[in-house]
Amino acid sequence: MSSLQNPTLPSIGEINHLSLEEFSRVISLLFEPTALLASRIYDCRPFESYDQLLDNADKQIKQLSPLEQLEIVNAHPRIGESADKLSELSRIEQGKAADDEESVKLKWAQLNKEYEDKYGFRFVIFVNGRSKESLIPIIEKRIADGYRNVELATGLSEMVDIARDRVKKLQSATQSSAKI
Repeated sequence: MSSLQNPTLPSIGEINHLSLEEFSRVISLLFEPTALLASRIYDCRPFESYDQLLDNADKQIKQLSPLEQLEIVNAHPRIGESADKLSELSRIEQGKAADDEESVKLKWAQLNKEYEDKYGFRFVIFVNGRSKESLIPIIEKRIADGYRNVELATGLSEMVDIARDRVKKLQSATQSSAKI
């Protein structure tokens, strides 16, 4: 299946036969650790594709109670979180280099606190190769202009987008390593 150093995805056929524990590890790769979501998706097997699995995850998320949705969105790490608190994929997605400047870290700590104080859950955005610094105006606008229910729906939708991107990248990496 996968190691922490080199995460891979099992085929969709394999996914359909995994135990709940093994299935949960795969879902954690895609969405960050969330037993609630993993068990909901697990109960909907079999899947014909990862697209179908993720469409189902999106549907399941929308059917959760607001309290359960908070559990899902809060499974995602904060932007600017210290590396030891990030999953391997989040560490890669959030990047390093100039974004690790102390001023950017401090700004993100302040903005995460403001956002969480206002809405009661973590800010989630599909980073998609953008620098942490370039995302600052986005969170500032969402703090100033947002509504809690819209922000929660947006964060959950972003998590599904992140999972779709992770599937694409992990499948590509798996196919590349299979050719070697």
